[in-house]
Amino acid sequence: ADGNKVPGMKIFSCMEVNDTNPLNNICFTLKSSGKPLVDAVILFSSNINYNAETGRVYVYNNENNQAIFDMREKYLKPLKERGIKVILSILGNHDRSGVANLSDEAARDFAQECKAVCDAYDLDGVFLDDEYSSYETPVPPGFVAPSYAACSRLYYELKRAMPDRWTVAYGYGRTQYLTEIDGHQCGEYLDYALADYGSTVNNNMYPGLPLSGMAIRSSEYARGYIYTSQSYLGSMREQGYGAYMIFAMDPNRSNVNTQINSMSNIAKYLFDDELEVDYNFYKKDWR
Repeated sequence: ADGNKVPGMKIFSCMEVNDTNPLNNICFTLKSSGKPLVDAVILFSSNINYNAETGRVYVYNNENNQAIFDMREKYLKPLKERGIKVILSILGNHDRSGVANLSDEAARDFAQECKAVCDAYDLDGVFLDDEYSSYETPVPPGFVAPSYAACSRLYYELKRAMPDRWTVAYGYGRTQYLTEIDGHQCGEYLDYALADYGSTVNNNMYPGLPLSGMAIRSSEYARGYIYTSQSYLGSMREQGYGAYMIFAMDPNRSNVNTQINSMSNIAKYLFDDELEVDYNFYKKDWR
């Protein structure tokens, strides 16, 4: 299925899969077009972990991520069948490894690790979040000092390893300023940059990335940071920004009406459409 909508804005749903069933993203559609409101689901989150025995970093899936991947026919295939992309999320996990301290060689190696996961579970891209890593001083062997450049290198290697899949940045930590790598501006190796809620993104942070690849604002549905008024959304659309992110959508929470009102505004002011809601929401049912 083709989930593309006029005027081309992409809605990213960054979903806390420890708590929430990703199938809830198919409960929200646009009335006139019949297309899903959400264009891409970020499965938040798998981790980058360090293996002390091998000295290498690897992709770690907790029991929730792994259950979803193991049962992708149930939890991910219905999203894909509606044209929704499914994105691997990589987050630090309280050890010395992170998305911003890999050597060039380790970045190439980890990009291949991410590719293997994407290949195995038919995923459509990689989202990096520079949080919860315990970066050590002095810098341990095999790593470099955390930097924007090291994070940029990882994005560059991810795009080299998977040119047809999306690379997605979160405007926070060291993923919020990406640098030139081997003569390539970040616009050549990054597809989308998503603002942290309450913050913004711009061309100074992501040189060479067109406005169509930027979500200048985002919403956080667990804490109620919404930012989907007509003025916010209307100005984004008029200026040519091409994405918006909702974080921690879960229609089984008590603030479900706030979430639906926000998504209704997104449908109305970004797509000139009306939100249709299937109230048969999905519970977390894998354990």
